[in-house]
Amino acid sequence: MQLKKVASLFEYAGWIFKKYNEQRNQDDIYRLIEVKKSTANCKVVIQLIGKSIFSEFTPQEIVTNDRLLEGFSKKDIRTLTYLACESTKQPKYKIIMQKFCFHFNKILFQLKKCNSNEVIMRTANEISLDKNLINHLSHADIQSISYTAGYEHYLNEKDEMAVEKNKTKENVK
Repeated sequence: MQLKKVASLFEYAGWIFKKYNEQRNQDDIYRLIEVKKSTANCKVVIQLIGKSIFSEFTPQEIVTNDRLLEGFSKKDIRTLTYLACESTKQPKYKIIMQKFCFHFNKILFQLKKCNSNEVIMRTANEISLDKNLINHLSHADIQSISYTAGYEHYLNEKDEMAVEKNKTKENVK
């Protein structure tokens, strides 16, 4: 009886060892080594496990490639997914300059697209009406544009009211 218990214990330990080895055989092909963040983009350095081969990719490139993504551990996949999603939250446009335009009697904003050299010049009112542009700006830039648009709107209404007041005074005379 005692011998059967010991034998079954060894069988159980052998079964656990076998499952553990199966799990290790499904091991990952790639390992996340380093995350290089700059203001514009993010790059990750990956290593081919067991080799001294290193490659550099963006998290979006890895996440969109299923075959490449399947070679990482669950923790690395979580990290890569987080980095890929984080970069989509970054503003795509940035205010680089504000200047007063005498022709329009308004402030013009110069916006630069972060990943390129594309520059857009628009008034605060034009920007505030463009939802696509507003959704791709930082909160501080949106606040600045909104304040300017509100102030310019207030000045326009004030000027219109003064013009109407002058018209009614002239009509009364």
